[in-house]
Amino acid sequence: MATIFDIHRLRLPRISRIALVATVLVAALAVVGGYAGWRLYRALTTTTVTAYFHQTNALYPGDKVQIAGIRVGTIDSIEPEGDLMKVTFHFQNRYPVPADAKAVVLNPSLVASRSIQLTPTYTDGPTMADGAVIPLDRTEVPVEWDDLRNEITEIVSRLGPTDDQPRGPFGEVVESFADGLAGRGAQINTTLTGLADALTALHKGSDDFFGVVTSLAEFVNALHKNNRQFVALNRDLAEFTAKLTDSDQELAEAIRRIDHVLAVTRAFIDDNGSVLARDVNNLAITTTAIMQPEPREGLETALHVLPNLAANLINIYEPAHGTLTGVPVVTFANPLQFFCSSIQAAGRLGYQESAELCAQYLTPILDAIKFNYAPFGMNLFNTASTLPNQIAYSEERLRPPPGFKDTTVPGVWARDTLFSHGNHEPGWKIAPGMAGLQLHPNTRKMIAPDDLAALMGTAEAGR
Repeated sequence: MATIFDIHRLRLPRISRIALVATVLVAALAVVGGYAGWRLYRALTTTTVTAYFHQTNALYPGDKVQIAGIRVGTIDSIEPEGDLMKVTFHFQNRYPVPADAKAVVLNPSLVASRSIQLTPTYTDGPTMADGAVIPLDRTEVPVEWDDLRNEITEIVSRLGPTDDQPRGPFGEVVESFADGLAGRGAQINTTLTGLADALTALHKGSDDFFGVVTSLAEFVNALHKNNRQFVALNRDLAEFTAKLTDSDQELAEAIRRIDHVLAVTRAFIDDNGSVLARDVNNLAITTTAIMQPEPREGLETALHVLPNLAANLINIYEPAHGTLTGVPVVTFANPLQFFCSSIQAAGRLGYQESAELCAQYLTPILDAIKFNYAPFGMNLFNTASTLPNQIAYSEERLRPPPGFKDTTVPGVWARDTLFSHGNHEPGWKIAPGMAGLQLHPNTRKMIAPDDLAALMGTAEAGR
């Protein structure tokens, strides 16, 4: 019979040992899978950040990470790194945090645990990514009570009495202030009374004062809203004054000239005032007559027709060749309509019947003579009528001087007067560089003596 002391002699069945091993493996896999799943879930739902602080007193792993006082995460680890403290924490990524947010250690009370506050809250822009680092210049820690107490103690000890200054710096300041106020009570009283009166007057006129301040605020607001226009106006005014400064002499000279013109105009009006008044009255009578209905209609018709007539004349006349390049003949593309419509327009009684009879009897004749364009040309002038500036010369020396015109011989110029048609007036000139030119004897007689001598020699000119 087996007892509890020989239980090690008991042998489990083979199936039981396999089941135990399988159970242990399944449990281990479940633990590993659960831990891996938890890590994966945390990685997907949280953002891990590293921050550096000068110190992390009373801050421990597991403390809160807050946004606007609401817990959103936990501190994971705190470890020293050189002179700084490296704090790693995470927060739920469903709460967006600005990429440039600060990490501030909060101290709710002297004995409570501390927490990290991320500030400011997110509004828009980029967010803090996973694995981000908050540098030292974006972290803050609270002032420790011991440090504050030591600073206050040091300040008090410095202001207190010493061997060199029995009253201490603060006591000496109080004593100096007391000495300065000694015997000045009446002045201080007068000053305080005046200040009270001034405040009373200001209080009584507070409505007016606030009205002035409100108006001034509205004025400054308007200037702010129209800043661009105000700056542009200031710039334009500066440019205008700069131009006036640069051109003050020209402006003064222009004003002097205007003054002279006004003086001359005043003298002219004084001498001819009656004549000018009479002329203005006559002009008023003329314009009044023109503005009557019938003259006005005629003037309007003339102003309406004459420009088209002048344009047509300019288009058909070519002054360079003295010819009419257009034929002022109505085209006969449909003469039947022209004649019959004229008869119909001139008739009164039976005009419709007259037009039908015209078309009946004249159609065979007018259809035989109709044409699109005139079968003849018209050329009233057959001579060149070009202007002097429209003629190009092979050499500029061949161009006639003022008062002379070309002849049939290049370089020989005849006088250009009202009575020189046909070139029968003597006094012709020769172009420079024409020595040795052979001319007809009759032509030599028309040339001026000086030009003839230069052309053929003095001896021959005297014969």
